[in-house]
Parts: sequence; C-alpha cells; structure tokens
Amino acid sequence: MLRRCPSMSIESKAASWGLSWVVVTGASQGLGAAICQGLAGRLAAGSRILGMARSAQGLQDTGDLVQKVNPDVKFIPHVVDFETASREDLKKIIGGSLKVENDPLPSRSVIFHNVGSVGPLDYLQNLKDQDTVNHYFQLNISSVVVLNAVFLEIMSQHPDIAVEVINISSLCGVQPLKSWGLYCAGKAARDMIFKVLAEEEPNILVLNYAPGPLDNNMQEIARTLTADKEVRSCFASMKDEGKLIACHVTVDKLLDLLRGHQFKSGDHVDYYDV
Repeated sequence: MLRRCPSMSIESKAASWGLSWVVVTGASQGLGAAICQGLAGRLAAGSRILGMARSAQGLQDTGDLVQKVNPDVKFIPHVVDFETASREDLKKIIGGSLKVENDPLPSRSVIFHNVGSVGPLDYLQNLKDQDTVNHYFQLNISSVVVLNAVFLEIMSQHPDIAVEVINISSLCGVQPLKSWGLYCAGKAARDMIFKVLAEEEPNILVLNYAPGPLDNNMQEIARTLTADKEVRSCFASMKDEGKLIACHVTVDKLLDLLRGHQFKSGDHVDYYDV
C-alpha cells in the first residue's frame, strides 16, 4: 500500500523535505525549472530529482541551477517526448533513475505533473483538424495518466515511502476563457483525474495547484496568439500593470503549502488562495 506523507512542523526550509525522490516533467524551463531549483534547497543530501523534458540543453541548464543551490542533490536529466513515449519507455526511465543499488531509500517520493502545452488559441468553431485536437489531448491528458500510473506502480514496490502527486493546474480549469477551449478542457480534465485519484488512493497526498499568471513564455503566447480580442487584451494588461508572477515566487508558495499540508487531498488550490 502506498503511504501518505505525515504533516511536518513549520521549520527551516533547509532540508525540510528530508531524503526524497522527485520527478518533475517539463523541467527544462519556466515553472518546471523553478520547481527543481526551489526543491534543491529543501532536499537532504542524497536526494534525487528526475527532470524530464524535450530539450537537452534546457535540462542541462536546470541541472546547473540545482547543483549551484545544492551540490549534494543529484539531478538526473532525461530527454522525453511525452506525446510519443510508451509505457515501457517511462517505466525504464523512472525505475532506472530513482533507485540506485545500496543507496538508502527516501522517506518521500513526489511527482510534479508540470508538462503541458497551450494548444491552438482559437474559437472552438474553428478547430476542425482532428489530428490537432487528438495531439493536444495525447500530450496534456493521456500521457499524464499513463506516466502517473507508471510512477505509482514503481512506488508500490516501496510501501514505506510516502507518496505525493502534484498536478500543475490553472484558473482555466475552473473558469472558461473564449478561444482557450482546448486548454481549459485539458486543465479541467486533469483536475478531475487527480480528484478521482485522491478518492481511489487515500494514502497518497494529491494536490491540484494553480500557480497564477506567470511571467513566462506561455504568457507571451497568450498576449500575441489569443484569437479573442477581449481575452488577449486582458493578458496584455496583466503584463503592462506588473501583475504577472515570477516562477520562483509561486514555487516557494507551492513548496510551503506542501510542507504545511493545509489542504484536503485532491483539492484545487490557487496561488491567490494561500
């Protein structure tokens, strides 16, 4: 049986997570890279972070950041295209990266489902290409379901390790935006998938975390490619008014939230709720 991590007292951030195994998808840039960097200062020596993404150079850059923060944490980069990776590929990568013979087992193992894409930012009546729609849901939903199942299968072999599953969600998962139909649907579906996981696996801690409007590449895409003029203008205004959030700021809030465990497993928690 997989085990839920017990609540921790509020203490120094340094090594507050103890010895851990961590998987971060989309780890080559933006929020994923910031999660890896933020974790590095909280993990005990001997901890391992498996970073998965499509960009080898981006993963190398993330690894450099992790080493600067904490050279005693091992960053393992793996180039993966989640749209095409098979179950066997994912099992080999995770199983071969986390467990090293004769190394002590951690007390905690966490997966951050951060990988995802914006998709076509067009009105639903214009989304007539079935392949485009299928590719979107394959990357943003299907691959996440399979990866999560593989991760849980591997962790079931180590019943004494507490398991946590973090889905990077969005306000778009609960609020519709014109010309963002696929993105909203993908985020809403992922939220529900992980709410169901929380019901099915009461010994796992599950969180859907919406990081807020981030100052990243996605926001630049939103300001320039969103078909709906009103929504596009809203994104532009957030940039002009300095309302975008730096990735490291929302990561600090997320990691503090996980440390305190002040939420119900399966909850959707927004940056502004904390």
